[in-house]
Parts: sequence; structure tokens; C-alpha cells
Amino acid sequence: MKAAVLDKFGHVDVMELRELPIPEVGDDQVLIKVAAAGINPIDWKIREGWMSDRYGKEFPMVLGFDASGTIEKVGSGVQGFTPGDAVFARSNVGAGGCYAEYVVLNANTVVHKPDRLSDEEAAAIPLAALTALNGLRDVGRVRPGHKVLINGASGGVGVYAIQIAKNMGAEVTAVCSAGNSDLVRELGADAVIDYTRQDPLASGDTWDLIYDAVGSLKYLQAREHLTPEGVYMTLVPVADIDFFFPGQTKIEARGGYFLVWAPTAADLQILADWVDEGRLYSIIDSSFPLDEIRAAHERSQTERAKGKIVLTLQE
Repeated sequence: MKAAVLDKFGHVDVMELRELPIPEVGDDQVLIKVAAAGINPIDWKIREGWMSDRYGKEFPMVLGFDASGTIEKVGSGVQGFTPGDAVFARSNVGAGGCYAEYVVLNANTVVHKPDRLSDEEAAAIPLAALTALNGLRDVGRVRPGHKVLINGASGGVGVYAIQIAKNMGAEVTAVCSAGNSDLVRELGADAVIDYTRQDPLASGDTWDLIYDAVGSLKYLQAREHLTPEGVYMTLVPVADIDFFFPGQTKIEARGGYFLVWAPTAADLQILADWVDEGRLYSIIDSSFPLDEIRAAHERSQTERAKGKIVLTLQE
């Protein structure tokens, strides 16, 4: 099979396209023929060696945590899937492995793909939308009527966070540039702050959750704009915050947290159901074939993508 492979950490030129054996399926795993894969900032952070303590240094390494495609084989212990099923998933195997024509994934991270989604739209969802869901639900404990500020609202996580917060009944203020204000309003934002013209925290408003998807706000300043029981959370570790581990971390009023979560099929099914109901959809910034993986990473590293970047692996 063709795969985008790296044999060492470094800049985009360490990735090359070459042939690898199709991986073997374990008892509780499925083999997926990948039609599309998502690009996420974590991918190039791993590629550059920033996260070797978590994802190891075993080469050759194939990146990519998001995949959409069809089941080719199922392990002996797997139920609910048969060859030919259209599925999508967020990999929890090593560094992902989805930048390849085939990937083996644990079945408990895979769900059937909604018919209304293209493979590109499906591959855009898992990591980014699950990050939004886990943060809003488990850290922010968002309820109907809550006020949520989403910083980085037009980015890969932000576009899903707006929709999910609205699905939870929240009032959403989106922070983005003026050029993306129409987009975030179409996604459901009730108010928009143009960060190029105004400090997002200068309005004097308070929020039940400040969801900082880009890590550009300082927690000690942000906490002054939280309601008495509100919290701040970020996807980028910043000073003075705690790591949040589901089921372990106690949420403190006006606390600050960096989200840690694990993918599950149950959570991905929540997103799939919203898709089926017309309450969640993807925004695709750009699409690249597998042999343009370096260009895809370069686009991601501009940190200016509107929505998600995806790879296409099948016609």
C-alpha cells in the first residue's frame, strides 16, 4: 500500500510517499481502506518531534488520526461491522496511521458513516469535533442558556465547537477575523468579535465557558471574565492551568484547564447522529491528494485554515 512515511522527525521534507505492507488485523480491530484522512495540527507537531514522549520514536512512522473509508476485514472479536461498510473513525493506534491506503484501527473507535457525508466531510470530523464535544460537555459542562466564548472560532475545532455549543443550547460569542464573521454566523454564532480590531476580553462581558481553541488568551486575564461558576479551557497548554482528565479531575469554579480525552465510538456516534439530523456539518478549507502531503502540512502550519484540511486517497 502507499503511505506517507517519516523515518525521522523534522520539517515537511522528512515525509515521503512509499510502499508499506498492508497491516494485519487483530482480534478487536478492523482494516479500513482509506478514502480520505484529516489533517490536524497535532500531526505536524508529532512530525517535528514535539510529542515524542507521548507518541514514541519508532520509525517508520505514519501519521494521521482521522479516516473515512470502507471496511476490508474484521477481527474475530468484532461485531457490528462487515466488509464493505462505510465508516469513519478517530485512530487511537500509535501516531494514527491514517495517511495510508489502508489502516488498522481498534473497532471501539469506529462508527458507520452517515450517508449524507462525503468521505472528505467525514474525515474532517473525528479529532476536531470530538475535541469540541469533550471540552464543551466534560470541562465546560455546558447547559441550555450558558454563555460560551469560542476563541479561534473559524478554525478546525472552532467550526465544530460553535455548532455543538448551539446543539447544547448555549449562547455563543465567536472570536475570529472580520473575513470569517459571515461563516461563524452561518454556523450559529450569536455574536462575533473581530480580534484584529478588539481585545476579545475588552467588552466587559462574562461567560460560563471561555473555550480557547488557539491558546492566545491568558488564563489569569480570562478568569476575570468568567461567571462565578465559569471555567476556562484551552487546547494549547498555557501558564497557570491544570490538565483535565475525564473522571479524575475536579472542576473548580473559575478554574483553567487543558483538555485531555480519549476517543470512543459512543462519542463519535453522538456526532454522527447530529449529522443525520442536519445539526452538524463540516467546513473544508482545502483538499490535497496523498502525494501532496507536504503541501497539506504547510497549509496547516499557517494556522489560517478556515475549517479543516483533508487528504484524498481514493477516487
